Amino acid sequence: MKTPSANLLKHLRGPVQGTIPDAAASGREKVFKHKTSRDHPPAVHASRKHHVKALPAASGLLHCLIAEPKNRPLASLRDYINKTPKLHLAGKFESALEIIQQASLQKVDIVFWDIRVMESDSIRVLREAGFSPLIICISSRAELEKKEFDQDVFSFLGRPLSFDHFLLVVNRIKDHLSTPADSHHAKSNKFIFVKSEYKIIKVKFEDILFCEGMKDYTQVYLKGRTEPILTLNNLKLFASKLPPEEFIRVHRSYIVSISHIDSIARNEIYIDKKIIPVGDSFKEDFYAMVDINS
Repeated sequence: MKTPSANLLKHLRGPVQGTIPDAAASGREKVFKHKTSRDHPPAVHASRKHHVKALPAASGLLHCLIAEPKNRPLASLRDYINKTPKLHLAGKFESALEIIQQASLQKVDIVFWDIRVMESDSIRVLREAGFSPLIICISSRAELEKKEFDQDVFSFLGRPLSFDHFLLVVNRIKDHLSTPADSHHAKSNKFIFVKSEYKIIKVKFEDILFCEGMKDYTQVYLKGRTEPILTLNNLKLFASKLPPEEFIRVHRSYIVSISHIDSIARNEIYIDKKIIPVGDSFKEDFYAMVDINS
């Protein structure tokens, strides 16, 4: 794994320029510039706070940033964010440096990041600086094939942008954030305890082949076991307990282990002797994952 960009880390306290929405004039943007002393980290530099307007007081807002090329802005994306309830566009930038500095000044929940301004270590540097917004990567499939980058992304939006797909991704974000924090404990473990009938069974993540949702139940298929484990969790809840870097939802009724996929043909996934369909609304994320790992 590459180490963080030395130039980027060196200049984390340097000047930044971007745009934030101007609350006094709808549809216009206000350019802001600020400089900081190298003796003080951005998060505690009091003189910078007046450069950012107060966020709306409404509760439940998800604050978004856009990372995009200056000469090729994503106008439709800004329109999508502005007309979607509970989303607030907090600014648009071009680099990880600018995003880190803005995140030190205000709450950031989501970054819509165009792959054309994403460096190979951009997301990792953002994480190492202590910020963890959900990353939505915007790209075409051809761009994914050409460019290597950190895989710590929540979802993908393909170009040309589609409002239907945008809403689908936003709804997944809302579902993810509404899940109780303790249900994500599994990320730090290599196993999960599953209640099945009158037993509590320890299941290693590496043994899970795929999961099939059945209304209020989930069937968990394991390597070396002929019969699945049946647990009283719906698929959405059970999915929240799985490490997202190892599993992906491919259909409203199926989650699969990425490492156990044997082959893919005609929008069907082959795992062991099972054939699992790829749902239409999950194709883009699934094939983006395939391209990243190709």
